[in-house]
Amino acid sequence: MHAPEATAPTLEQDVTSQRRPARTGIVIDASCDVSADFIAHPDVAVIPIPIRIGPVTYVDQHDADATSRYMRENANGEGVTGQSIPLDAAQMSAFFLERFALEYDSVFCLTITASRSPIHDAARHGSTLAMNAIRTLRQASGITRPFQFRVIDTRNMFAGSGVPAMALMDMLRAQVPPKDIRDPLQRIIDTTHTYYVPDNLGYARTRSRVRGDRSIKLLNVLLGSALDIKPIILGRNGDTHPVARFRGRDEAWSRLFAHAGAQVRRGLYAPHLVVSHAGPVQEVLQLEALARLRDICEKEGVHLHVLPMSITGMMNIGPGGLTLAFAGEPQDGRF
Repeated sequence: MHAPEATAPTLEQDVTSQRRPARTGIVIDASCDVSADFIAHPDVAVIPIPIRIGPVTYVDQHDADATSRYMRENANGEGVTGQSIPLDAAQMSAFFLERFALEYDSVFCLTITASRSPIHDAARHGSTLAMNAIRTLRQASGITRPFQFRVIDTRNMFAGSGVPAMALMDMLRAQVPPKDIRDPLQRIIDTTHTYYVPDNLGYARTRSRVRGDRSIKLLNVLLGSALDIKPIILGRNGDTHPVARFRGRDEAWSRLFAHAGAQVRRGLYAPHLVVSHAGPVQEVLQLEALARLRDICEKEGVHLHVLPMSITGMMNIGPGGLTLAFAGEPQDGRF
């Protein structure tokens, strides 16, 4: 994409641009699990992630129809051979330029952890490429306000990227100035705990090794599959490691929800708890343990979000997998 040719602003353009209230935008990549009302907000943009599985390409961009199609066509684990094709720096630059150059004065771009994906680096380089063109366009339009673009590594994935994104939205709705957001947002990122519960160990091991994650061992796969063992893997600050394992999905999920409920009672740094599922969300909602967690969240003023997982997340964790995330002080990890 080429920047539009700069032309001198008219007096009307100059006056209008200075009267426009300062506006802040939020960018997330499509792997980030967030609520539908977050996605619908006019100041939110989603970086799409094409996913190729055999001859078929899916575009992950928080589209309900595309998500349903992916689940329908890959319910038996076909996604294990899938490949994501994230935008490169030039494509990121064009995306940012078109969406934010003239209507916004500050942009926060939150990405999946840089330790598992090239998206963060592409967004960072893309924003640098876009800045000169953005400044030229703004000058030509008579916009004299400074423009800032921050690309932030959430150091987490899926539900774990959703927590800081929704906390950022809370700050902007509370009219916290962009210059005062960085420190509290970073604290939320630093204390976000994401728990991953793959339903199929063989699938999860294959996909995790593609991302450079060695937390699931072959022997554990062989034994766990025979005994229906479900591991719980903790992701934090760009790293992952197993913290517990239980027999059967219901037991693993129930113990995880109880663990999360105890953390909610202790207090969170952001009033959001995100649960995302690589399957019908009704499978999660029907559990009594989820109802207990919901009651705790309501009493503590925490928003519980039970969401369909992104296509990117489903491809990586596998059918039936679940992630849960919150931002709070580190605990001993015992379940």
